Amino acid sequence: MLRGYSEADRRAVARLASGSLGGSVEGWEEHYDPEKNPRLDPEQVYVVEEDGDIRAMTAILPLEVFVDGVLVTMGGVADVATHPAYRLRGYAGELMRAALGGMLERGVHLSMLHPFAHAFYRRYGWELATEAISYRLKPTDLPTSFEQKRVRVYRDEDLPRMMALLEGEASRHPLCVRRGEAYWRTLLEREGTEAAVYEADGRVEGYLLYGQGEGRNMSRALTVSELIAAAPTAWEALVSFMAAFDPMMFEVRYSTPRGEPLHPFLPSSYVEARVGPEFMLRLVNVEGALSLLQRASEAPFVLEVEDDEIPENAGPYTVGGYNGDVARGARAEERVTLDVRQLAQLYAGYLPARQLVRSGLVKPGSARAVELLEGFFPPGDPWLFPPDHF
Repeated sequence: MLRGYSEADRRAVARLASGSLGGSVEGWEEHYDPEKNPRLDPEQVYVVEEDGDIRAMTAILPLEVFVDGVLVTMGGVADVATHPAYRLRGYAGELMRAALGGMLERGVHLSMLHPFAHAFYRRYGWELATEAISYRLKPTDLPTSFEQKRVRVYRDEDLPRMMALLEGEASRHPLCVRRGEAYWRTLLEREGTEAAVYEADGRVEGYLLYGQGEGRNMSRALTVSELIAAAPTAWEALVSFMAAFDPMMFEVRYSTPRGEPLHPFLPSSYVEARVGPEFMLRLVNVEGALSLLQRASEAPFVLEVEDDEIPENAGPYTVGGYNGDVARGARAEERVTLDVRQLAQLYAGYLPARQLVRSGLVKPGSARAVELLEGFFPPGDPWLFPPDHF
């Protein structure tokens, strides 16, 4: 039986999450305490119970992301877990359909998740929409700067400025999660999280969040989870901070958006860099999601959308034109046929329209339709900062 979560379920849910996803039972109990987890909405947690046992669970986090620089609601699918003894029984699929139904009822048009298996979530309409470049470096791979003298440890009074810096940076990235003050404070209080800021003329112009852990070959790892700089001098200083760690003891781990690689700006670009897939996106309500876009095009065109999981989404939508309106139905001559999964990739700016056309995943009616599609869905740099991963 699929049902909603109650406070009485917390211990059982924590045990299930620990056994399926790792971590301690106590840590998961704290995670499911709404007083300690500002992202949790207990009313959006679903469990599958059979014979008095909770066998599977998931949570939908009510988050906000940037779309065209504007904040919109997004349902973050998290903590998808099935007890190992009860897998391959359809519980996870039941949870996915319940999650989609709940978001539709709440008027949430977008959903994201970090997959354990891309093929599984594609079955329900999510598609890959973000990636990152992950670096492993020696401190000596990084440049140093005298500006490092302006770096200092974080103080509580720095938080409002750090929040403003992050919000300005996040608004440039499609799908980037907005971090509220409560979650900021949760992060900064987390064991193992440290912060340093760059201050010039009495004003914080950059910061980084980092931690230390085990590295490879008995070394230590300096993991920089976030580096935000409002000026080149701030970036130079904070990178120099990373370079100051003992190269005999530490390796540096740092991830960047694919559109902002680090290696071209190093003394030598021969460093370990790996491009990896990250979050998937689902347009829960296609009409609602398209209406969130702040765009127009040279002329209107029709998107013939296919959605095998939410039939209400399937059909033609007329988009573009100078007023940027979205209308159900075919009200223009130029047409493009595509699946809701590829529409998600275009929506995020993850893949260029012409690349999807060449792959045969998007089928335009004419060369003009491709031009209109490219203009309406330009490539972007979708990204979630690692501290906001869920």
